[in-house]
Amino acid sequence: MPSGRTHDLITFAIAPPVFAGAQYYAGETGLAATTTVAMIFAGLMFGPDLDLDSKPYRRWGPLRFIWKPYQMALSHRSRLSHGLVFSTIFRILYFIAVTTLLAASFLYVRQRYLYGAQTTWGAEFERVSLDLGQFWRTTDQRYFYAGFAGLWIGAAAHTLADIIFTVTKKVWKMV
Repeated sequence: MPSGRTHDLITFAIAPPVFAGAQYYAGETGLAATTTVAMIFAGLMFGPDLDLDSKPYRRWGPLRFIWKPYQMALSHRSRLSHGLVFSTIFRILYFIAVTTLLAASFLYVRQRYLYGAQTTWGAEFERVSLDLGQFWRTTDQRYFYAGFAGLWIGAAAHTLADIIFTVTKKVWKMV
């Protein structure tokens, strides 16, 4: 398996072609930039190796605790962490779920104990969920697709590098 440094170098090396390809495909610099930034984010912080104590995991700093349940639930290189098709979708859904739960908990504590407001955790969860839905409906969907494409490309580059490294290593052992 390539080192974290190698994965980082791959991420930065493919950034210019990703931007050029996205610019050609989308025809808009904003969408190309969204795709490229999402790809770099995936390569550095949102990639498949969040399933173990890795460079991307440590880059989350004090927020890395949100990835502990993810690590405990998945074995390294499982289809849900390193798969080409579903791993990015799974990570996005996991991240949305965890951040929604954290936001609702934070709002509940803030409203209840700092302001003395009569509220429930369920009400705060509904508030966060409705805000997310509103954000989804009012944002140009092309940017979500461009962001997803970038996240997917970053994760796919990681997984393909792992596969190529593993196969090359096995071939060299046979020679």
